[in-house]
Amino acid sequence: MAINLLPDELKGKAAKSGKAGVEKYLPYLIAAIFAVLVLAHIFLGAAGLFKSLQFKKLNRQWDKLKPQRETLDRLKLEYDASTYDSRVIESLESRQIRWDEKLNRLSLNLPPGIWFNEITASRKELILKASAISLEKEEMSLIKRFLDNLRNDALFLRGLTGIELGQVQKRTISTYDTVDFVLTAKLR
Repeated sequence: MAINLLPDELKGKAAKSGKAGVEKYLPYLIAAIFAVLVLAHIFLGAAGLFKSLQFKKLNRQWDKLKPQRETLDRLKLEYDASTYDSRVIESLESRQIRWDEKLNRLSLNLPPGIWFNEITASRKELILKASAISLEKEEMSLIKRFLDNLRNDALFLRGLTGIELGQVQKRTISTYDTVDFVLTAKLR
């Protein structure tokens, strides 16, 4: 606790002078804050006006480009249609079976001792009727080798769902044993 030893007439002036200092600067402080707020509003208004003018200018440019945009949209639609057509054609070509390639692959995979009797193709399947002959009496192993060769040939199997051995029949021609067999492959 502090003791004030000043006479009474001075005590009031000292207390009043401390309060008067803050009150003396308060109007200036309020004016400065008001001035800062007014300047901020003026700055933001000018920036908004500038951006509005920029927006109007860009809108005018956008409107000038309308014919080009319409041309571009029309070209894009034509391009999309043509790429769709090309995708459809590619899809059809990928599903199309090239019979020249299939027949070539059949002959390349054909082991000695087997010959074709008949090849029939429909929309659903490929039927191959063939015969096998072996002087060592190994007709069935020849057929198995031929079937394995075809099953391992990716180019031959393109467009087919698989190949299966069907009916097998043994017969004798002169003194030679021959085996007639049927291979069936389902088409996709």
